[in-house]
Amino acid sequence: MTIESELRELQTDSPALDPARVIAGARRRRRRGVLTAAAASAGVAGVAAVGLLVAQDPVAVGPPVAATPSSVTPSVTPPRYVFQNTRPAVVPLAAGAEVKIGPYLSFKTKGTQWAVISRRPGEPAYEPFGWRQTVGNANIGDGADPGLQIADNVVTSVFRSETATTVVYTSGRKAWYGQIRRLAGIPGWVAATAVLPVDAQSVFAYDADGKLVGCLGDPKDDPLRR
Repeated sequence: MTIESELRELQTDSPALDPARVIAGARRRRRRGVLTAAAASAGVAGVAAVGLLVAQDPVAVGPPVAATPSSVTPSVTPPRYVFQNTRPAVVPLAAGAEVKIGPYLSFKTKGTQWAVISRRPGEPAYEPFGWRQTVGNANIGDGADPGLQIADNVVTSVFRSETATTVVYTSGRKAWYGQIRRLAGIPGWVAATAVLPVDAQSVFAYDADGKLVGCLGDPKDDPLRR
């Protein structure tokens, strides 16, 4: 409907109305109609646009991240001692017998005494430590703790033990197993010997279960401590 047709209707129904006011009111109504329609169209378009964005922009879900192995290397505690030989088996030594224990040295018992004997070519035989008494020797007490006698890089330990099966000598962080001989001529006593490139500093004796049964040195330095 045009402004002119509205004016004619109003003039017919109400002859007293002002034509100018009628025209202005009609124009305001037309503008409100246009704005309302535009807002409604914009709202529909906005909803459609949001729906399109939601449909076209889904939440990205990446592939599962595989766990990476740890690059930290576990620390390893180094051994307290480095052994220079393997443990020899225990052997017997008959009463009065003599056995070689080094290039020019031998070990021998006589009654309840023992001696290390040096036999170098061109030299008379001699005993570097003399003949040593075992049973009844007040100088060694009960004789249960091994000692250290060293000659020509050979270490000897004679002590009383019914159970000792292993002897270990140490120097610095190095260790050597000694050869144990059970002395048939001196019941309950053993002799341990070893050839070392350096002088031994300590000696440790163990039973078959690995229990420390005697030592010369600090027990805290026990090389077989578990």
